Amino acid sequence: MKWAKTVRGSGLDTMGLVFAVWICTLPLMGLVIAPVFGAQTALTIAIASLIGMLILCWGTCILRLIQRFMNWVFVTKPSYK
Repeated sequence: MKWAKTVRGSGLDTMGLVFAVWICTLPLMGLVIAPVFGAQTALTIAIASLIGMLILCWGTCILRLIQRFMNWVFVTKPSYK
């Protein structure tokens, strides 16, 4: 049995990067936003930023999936003359 060398279209690397960026911004939110606006506002901004980042991630993954599907459907076969 041959194993695939890469997993195509998973998007886990992009989502993992988004999650890592969000985790890295949490201390900044805790140190800057929480003392000025309060803990509840900092928590709301943290959750809103996670939702916003995930929407951007899913948007790019969906566009990439549509592009791959269109390339798969409308692939032109070379003509051999």
